[in-house]
Amino acid sequence: MTITIDDNIILELIDQKHCQEIFELVSLNRNYLNEWLPWVDNMQAVELIQNFIVGSTQRNKTGFEYAFVIIDNNKIVGRIGIYKIDQQNKIGEIGYWIAETIQGRGIISKSCKGLIDYCFTQLQLNRIEIKCGADNTRSQKIPERSGFKYEATIRQGEWVKNRFIDLKLYSLLREEWILYLLLFVMLRLVNQGNPFLYNLKP
Repeated sequence: MTITIDDNIILELIDQKHCQEIFELVSLNRNYLNEWLPWVDNMQAVELIQNFIVGSTQRNKTGFEYAFVIIDNNKIVGRIGIYKIDQQNKIGEIGYWIAETIQGRGIISKSCKGLIDYCFTQLQLNRIEIKCGADNTRSQKIPERSGFKYEATIRQGEWVKNRFIDLKLYSLLREEWILYLLLFVMLRLVNQGNPFLYNLKP
């Protein structure tokens, strides 16, 4: 399964064929990634990636998660997914990471918006959450730019690099996403000087 983001970027459901490339990407970015991701130091062998993919495939079959690789110009540059899906309450949690040399190009922002749309339109979720390290300001920009609302700080919510860190919790509801898209379209029309908007009557 794939989600097309633009002419260069696609999200592809994780598979064993991605194993070696993911492992090499994690290894090259280990020092960068382990600042905020608790699992990085444990991924010291390609077999551990294989085991993760086996588990993820099973969780995908039960509808508990959808884990993707981010492919830019036919090369894996990161990962993104919707996890811990609560089918009863229609809630899921998005997580993501990208190679250090690729950051700043908007790839995660675009991928996140594509996945959000998939979650609300195809999975019929009603609420999506994103948790970021309280000091990870770069990661926080993703939900903040995608219409999410900050809800709370989860004190000592995750164990990373031999310490507990606080997490910021963001959420987005399906009805808010629809409004976000409508406002985005209207702003584009305004910027293009579309006369339709100027003729609207209250």
